[in-house]
Amino acid sequence: DDILFKKPGAEAMSRKTKGDVMPQTEALAYASALPPAQRSDVSGCYCLKCVPCGSFPIATHCVCGGDSLCWGCGTIPFACCSIPMPFIDPYFRSIKRDCTVMLVDAERGTLACYPGEKAEKPCCIWSKLW
Repeated sequence: DDILFKKPGAEAMSRKTKGDVMPQTEALAYASALPPAQRSDVSGCYCLKCVPCGSFPIATHCVCGGDSLCWGCGTIPFACCSIPMPFIDPYFRSIKRDCTVMLVDAERGTLACYPGEKAEKPCCIWSKLW
């Protein structure tokens, strides 16, 4: 039997307030419904917003996507993002399995970073600048 996932609405995907973010279970369902190439093609420059800090912008970084998610030198203080993350469909995952990053809004190119495969709330939201 085929399992069908309901795509979250645009309002749910663009939440910006503290405590009002897409849970990882919904994000996984959304990302899994996208074509594989779209899930991994996340190259660009992003503004990182810390969710526990009330979605306060904390950095901007340029990343490359594809088979692995590569970060710029400015991410070194963020240990989970200091080395490339392989693409394990439908998300990018750190080699320690303590961080997953996935596309949560294909139209805007927004990514969410979750502290592990079981965490429901993201630690950071990555808003695509270009």
